[in-house]
Amino acid sequence: MEEPEWSQPKKRAEFRLLFEDQKTKITSWRFDPGDETGWHKHNYDYVTIQKSGGRLKLESEDGAVKFIDYEIDKTDGYFAPIKHNATNVSKEEVRVIEIEYKI
Repeated sequence: MEEPEWSQPKKRAEFRLLFEDQKTKITSWRFDPGDETGWHKHNYDYVTIQKSGGRLKLESEDGAVKFIDYEIDKTDGYFAPIKHNATNVSKEEVRVIEIEYKI
């Protein structure tokens, strides 16, 4: 008998730190279908640069759910603090560059 989808552990999205200094942190994220970041908190404002198609589901600490449809080179900005979990709910790989401003 197959377990319900909600009870199966999810795989973590892959990330790679590209650059960090006193003012800026740049991270590359790659999500296979079903991958998630895990719950985490952003302490700094940040922008994202979408590098693929696909769709992410963002679950917020307050229970709100938001879906983001990805387009290559589309950008977005976010204000800290933010605590959330991001999951790839599409059938394709999702890639994004995240730039945090530590000032």
